[in-house]
Amino acid sequence: MSKLLQTIIIGTVTGSLYSLLAMGMVLVYRTTGVLNIAHGGVGVLAGFVAWGLVMLRHWPYYVGALAGVALTVVLGLAFERFVARRMTSAGSVTVATLGLFLIAQGVVFAVPWWSNNSAQVFPSPYTGRTVRIPGADYAVSYDQIVLVATVVVLFVGLRFLLRRTRLGMAMRAVSDDPSASRLMGVRDELVAPVVWAMAFGIAALSVILIAPVNLLENTSIVAYTLKALAVTFVGGLVSLPLTVVGALVLAMLEAFTQIYAADIRGLPSAWPFLLMVGVLVIRLIRPTRALDEQALASA
Repeated sequence: MSKLLQTIIIGTVTGSLYSLLAMGMVLVYRTTGVLNIAHGGVGVLAGFVAWGLVMLRHWPYYVGALAGVALTVVLGLAFERFVARRMTSAGSVTVATLGLFLIAQGVVFAVPWWSNNSAQVFPSPYTGRTVRIPGADYAVSYDQIVLVATVVVLFVGLRFLLRRTRLGMAMRAVSDDPSASRLMGVRDELVAPVVWAMAFGIAALSVILIAPVNLLENTSIVAYTLKALAVTFVGGLVSLPLTVVGALVLAMLEAFTQIYAADIRGLPSAWPFLLMVGVLVIRLIRPTRALDEQALASA
């Protein structure tokens, strides 16, 4: 029983990590139709900016973290204004996000005091504090609790924003029918900057919260982003609830495989691929239009 509880806890924390990264990508695609490949790279850049300010410049932790998030918000606004707005299709903007990803990665590797070590320790004010889980013989760190709580708050906040606010209604209108939304007076050029700024800010927040749990390391965070991208397909890249469910399912599969089937080599790493294959099979069996309508209704 203790081993089972430990596995569930590990899966929940890891699933929260995937969910946090995935929600920002869903937000962009849900509103603009763009697959934001730069999400992980922008988050890593913000993480190293915050790390440098806190660990090297000795800024207060929250000030340094806020500076990292603010940098990505400005970057999101600039990307939308000077790049995305000038593109003629969502596909071309997706390609542009790939270019932005490569630029962000280049900056991370080019700054010598960021890349002296393969991984950087980025402790938060809660690092070293734990809570023991009764019956599990396992301790959860405060950083992990903050990560899970942030996912819950962000999920509820985005759902409220999309369903209960004028901005959210405008975002949904632009996504569902851009032509009709313009006839209703919704201006794309006012909605899109908010979406990109929010998404890039979420990317930065994700990495800053992940770093105290799993270190600040470029390769692993980009790998997490790829897994987060896989779970977004569970919700058709538009549904927040299905994306979170997909993230938890993937994380649980990985955790149970690593603990109960450790002798099967490579299976934990194969689960994102197998999950995507499963989603494709379901979409072949059931009409794609019906699935998309269900995903949009739950978004």
